[in-house]
Amino acid sequence: MSESFSESVFSDEHPRASFATRVEQAIKPDSIRTFASKIGVSEGTLRRILKGEDPKLSIIERIAQESKTDFLWLVKGEDNQPSDNSTSPLLSQRVVSVDEFQEKFVLVPGYHISVSTGYGAFNDAALVERHLAFRKKWIDYKNLDKSQLAVVFAKGDSMEPTIHNNNTILVDLSDKKLSEGLIYVVRLGEELYAKRLQQYIDGSVRLISDNKEYVEQHVQAHELDQLEIIGKVVWIGKDLA
Repeated sequence: MSESFSESVFSDEHPRASFATRVEQAIKPDSIRTFASKIGVSEGTLRRILKGEDPKLSIIERIAQESKTDFLWLVKGEDNQPSDNSTSPLLSQRVVSVDEFQEKFVLVPGYHISVSTGYGAFNDAALVERHLAFRKKWIDYKNLDKSQLAVVFAKGDSMEPTIHNNNTILVDLSDKKLSEGLIYVVRLGEELYAKRLQQYIDGSVRLISDNKEYVEQHVQAHELDQLEIIGKVVWIGKDLA
């Protein structure tokens, strides 16, 4: 019942592979070398994209234009369905240009954090593996600073039924003030957890799991130097099945 955070932000459905597959479909019937020449990138760059490397949005736009492929389908694999619900945080399903995309959406970095190699916090050592698009209106509505957001993936079942294994978690790195009962991503020692926090009068802190099969962790006041609040969980992306 491991609880560490790892994998890329899209590992639920392995979109790295599906994005590469969409690019592969888009460039046909051209060869990799021919298509790379048409969009003004090196053959090596296009080959790395086909192997899963994230390209710049400008390159995605060139791929879409040259192949006459819908830009949003190329980015997200979504069909063209009108949607403009400002209370929805994620990318809407309609055709947008790259300029409109950059104007209306915020790309939040998703971190590949390997706890086993000691990445116990969001820092320069943590690798940005993916980006997830959120509606700018929703970010503003929640009064969030886009530069202080990060996406991670939950591992384990300690927070079920609230957070399931592999759920996407959006973390506000600027909010480190402990509020009773809210969920935070915390570092305890070298491990990262998503837990509800409760502080006692004596200064000690309880780390509470929603799954009652887990025993609560109690950090004494003199041990608080081992506990770091990374940020508050402000959104959870869930599979319905």
